[in-house]
Order: sequence, then structure tokens, then C-alpha cells
Amino acid sequence: MAESFENAIVLAVNHDGDSDSTGAITGNILGALHGTAMIPERWLVPLELRQVVEAVASDLLNCRAWTSFMDDAELWSRYPGC
Repeated sequence: MAESFENAIVLAVNHDGDSDSTGAITGNILGALHGTAMIPERWLVPLELRQVVEAVASDLLNCRAWTSFMDDAELWSRYPGC
């Protein structure tokens, strides 16, 4: 499956149009559908602030409603003023 993610990104960024935007949109859609399991590990290893990105994504996934976020002291302390 990682190969199809990589192929999709390579196709998305190798054209004469707005390649960076196309690649970002493709990555966002595939990431939303399949999560990080689809991303080649060799792309994830050098990712800057990977743990922070994964923590924010996990918090967003697990926080189903804005009101539950506001009632969660731990989340509120991580994201004050949201």
C-alpha cells in the first residue's frame, strides 16, 4: 500500500501545473483516508517535529466536539486560547 501512496504523490508533483499544491492536497486526502500507515517510513523518519504532528492529529481525531475539547483540562493546557 505504501507504494501506491508514493506513486500518487510522485504523480501529483511531477506535472507542469501548481505541483506543490497538488502534492499537498493529494497527501492530505490520502492521509485522511488511510492514516500514516500508508506513508513510506523513509519519508516519516526525517520528518521534523513528527511527535508533535502526530500528537496534534491524535488530539483532533479523538476530540469529536468543540465542547468536549473545552471541557478537557489536559487538552486545554496543551492548546490554550483555542
